[in-house]
Amino acid sequence: MTILRVGPVEIARVEELRIPNTISYFTSDETLIERNRSWLAPHFLNEDNRFDLVFQSFVFEVEGKVVLVDPCTGNGKPHPVPQFDMLDVPWLERLDAAGYRREDIDIVMCTHLHHDHCGWNTMLRDGRWVPTFPNARYVMSRTEIERWDPRRPGHHPVSYNVDVFERSVLPVIEAGLVEVHDGSLHLGECLEVLPAPGHTLGHCWLQVMADDACALFSGDTFHHPLQLVDPTMQFGGGDDLALATASRQRLIELAALRDALIIPAHLPWPHGIKVRLEHGHPVFTAGSGT
Repeated sequence: MTILRVGPVEIARVEELRIPNTISYFTSDETLIERNRSWLAPHFLNEDNRFDLVFQSFVFEVEGKVVLVDPCTGNGKPHPVPQFDMLDVPWLERLDAAGYRREDIDIVMCTHLHHDHCGWNTMLRDGRWVPTFPNARYVMSRTEIERWDPRRPGHHPVSYNVDVFERSVLPVIEAGLVEVHDGSLHLGECLEVLPAPGHTLGHCWLQVMADDACALFSGDTFHHPLQLVDPTMQFGGGDDLALATASRQRLIELAALRDALIIPAHLPWPHGIKVRLEHGHPVFTAGSGT
């Protein structure tokens, strides 16, 4: 188990699945990848200009609380994309291997409510979806809850998230375990939820600051590192490209200001991204904690 350290905080990850050699260079600017190859390779780029797309959660302890970030898709849940359909993977066993039982989790942070960021919120027991982490408070954006609740007037479904709310969100709401926020929330001296709309309307980051070290769990603000080089670059679906672009720009500024390690949801472990400003321009490097 590789541990990524940010100051005194030891971050482990729990992999659900990966799609090997998948994410490729997706811009028509043939020089863009070459200009950035020095920091993209080898962690985010191989000789075919691809890297693995990883679906994973992060778990760490701070201020006496065990925090789980983005609990993946979950087992036994139908999905139109074959890779996610009716999964049967040892995710809970991998959580145990990281040193935590599901009963140990105090905070579950969902950066947004796509299927691969909230699925293990629940598990199937006696034909019912019940909370996986019975002692946790599940931290979710009000905007996200309203965005994905199909019972609300004007709901706009997307095919890859149909029925996710009913299986993975509503049961923990009904159990009284959800802490709703309006885009930002202090979870403690070291933990803060920050708004980052765009990929979804209520998408958020989780910032961890301890002993002058900082990590930013950036969720799906970007899927490919080149989206930081060119924040207007789209990848896959999203609710609002203009908002997503602004969030990427703000992420760059905040990470540079706080010397933060950016930890995206789907990049290969154990490397995040660091950014510094030189003459007002961002310079990126692959980072692996402090």
